[in-house]
Amino acid sequence: MELVMFTAMDGLAAQVEQFGDVAVLAPSRLDQVTRLLEGTRPPEALYLDDTRAAPLPELWRAATLARRVGVRVLVNFPGAARGALNDAQGAGLPAIAERDPAAVAVWLGEQLGLHANAGLSRGAVVAVGAAKGGIGKTFATCVLAEGLRRRGLRVLVWDSDISNPGLVPAFRIPSSAPSYLHLIQRGPAHWGPGGIAPFIFQPDHTRATGNGWGAVDFLIGSHAVARAENDVRLPDWQGFYQGVAALEGYDLVLVDTPPDYLRRPYATHVLQVGGSVVLPCPPGARERMGVGHLLDHLRDHAPDSLERCALLFMEPERGVTATVGEVASLFTRRYPQVASIGTLPRAPRLASLADEHDGYVSMLDLGPHSAFAAAVHQVGADLCTRLGLTPRLPMPHSSLWERMGARMRGDRPVALSTPAVA
Repeated sequence: MELVMFTAMDGLAAQVEQFGDVAVLAPSRLDQVTRLLEGTRPPEALYLDDTRAAPLPELWRAATLARRVGVRVLVNFPGAARGALNDAQGAGLPAIAERDPAAVAVWLGEQLGLHANAGLSRGAVVAVGAAKGGIGKTFATCVLAEGLRRRGLRVLVWDSDISNPGLVPAFRIPSSAPSYLHLIQRGPAHWGPGGIAPFIFQPDHTRATGNGWGAVDFLIGSHAVARAENDVRLPDWQGFYQGVAALEGYDLVLVDTPPDYLRRPYATHVLQVGGSVVLPCPPGARERMGVGHLLDHLRDHAPDSLERCALLFMEPERGVTATVGEVASLFTRRYPQVASIGTLPRAPRLASLADEHDGYVSMLDLGPHSAFAAAVHQVGADLCTRLGLTPRLPMPHSSLWERMGARMRGDRPVALSTPAVA
């Protein structure tokens, strides 16, 4: 069943998604609801409530349009529109006035004949977000995925930044890899886990190995850059997200999100439906200002979920005078709910060697005993602790002689600890 939900009730969509055989679309504007209803394949049901403070006449118009095209309508008026509850019931619409998301989810399940989904092995979902380009978002996604693979975890990386698919060159993904954009064009009926699975790319160079490592798989969007026709409407992305989140067999889904978070608030949606957000944070003035803007946005739209956000600090580039410790203290005072999962040091030599290599090679392969590798493994361990994940392999450690050899090769040691943000 395809259910469109027009609501700002925190956590309601996530609770409804616990039912089986339901794909939820959660547009934030009524004009988006109208486009879905007027499309060639309208949804089967529409839920409307007054928590977004939309004018009552506009809610009625959406309900009337839905009924005209054969869509089942359910309404909930616990706020300013409560006086219209009798009118809705008199018009034959199932209607309640309930503010508790859990109670509303139960009512929707009863009305639509939905049953709780049990037995699925679903992994955690983490959006890697940023408020500006060039902040290190794709780089953080790459090293997190590779670091967790070495702990025996199976990771799905979803490239949602389709206007600038940086994961494609980073992981040497060929043009023959399937694009999930073709699946989105087929419509919501194809967005379940079974429909998505054939579009997951599984390259040989990120497979599980004999030493027990996990694997990194990919959902790739576009190989073209900045093509408007490849854009994905927010309701479509939200609906597709439900199928991705329901995939079995992955310990973690990492979503590389676009920086234009106002037009494509993918990280916000992940947080609203129960996932987590990691924000790369270089200490430069513009970079940390962008992180602050995104945190303000997340606090406005998911105020009770900010504790599921984490900052991933990055060692400053040459010429930046602010230190990680100073910036961490600033974020601690302004966003006390947000934690830190550590600091990634700069490793320009390793990055350059990886970029110039003919095929794919990870920086962790080129410098397995470097300070950079040690920091990546510590960050991965902290992230697993936050998500409640239990790695299958112990955290890699290097001997004194291995670390000394890395120093002689030019892998500069850095401090791996930073002041806690929470």
